[in-house]
Amino acid sequence: MQSIYLMAYYGLRPAEVVSLTLDSIDWKNDILRVDQCKTRSVLVMPLTGRTRHVLDRYLRRRPPLTSTHQLFLRVRCPAGPIKAVTIEHIYAKRARLSGLPILQTSPYCLRHSFAMRLLERGVGVKMIGDLLGHRSLESTCVYLRLHVEALRQVALPVPGCGRVSMKGAS
Repeated sequence: MQSIYLMAYYGLRPAEVVSLTLDSIDWKNDILRVDQCKTRSVLVMPLTGRTRHVLDRYLRRRPPLTSTHQLFLRVRCPAGPIKAVTIEHIYAKRARLSGLPILQTSPYCLRHSFAMRLLERGVGVKMIGDLLGHRSLESTCVYLRLHVEALRQVALPVPGCGRVSMKGAS
């Protein structure tokens, strides 16, 4: 579940979550360092109080395995770090158990939600792309779905037609 939290809160890819190590967390400076797999760059993110709590709680119950510095480990044999496909299975199971109508979904929906949350808070598309680890604006725009309410707020009235209604607009 902590891996899913990191994906939702920071917009990480499954591969980025499984690549996190114990050294990725700088407790003293409240920083989380993420190796972005597609851009091969390091993203430095703030370690919030809630994230600290989630990770601290996980680490207290984490299976002991001294031969690896990976953050997330398997709880079943064979012992070792989890793989990206494991996160996909965890997400699918949690989605199924939630009872929500999200049958055909993937962990990447969390990245889409992260991007939309930032856009709704006024964060620029370039910054969102940087946080998601995108090299092009086109890649970022795929994550930013049309937000009808935002369009209603910026719609301009047509002179002589009175108030514009977007209800029946297609």
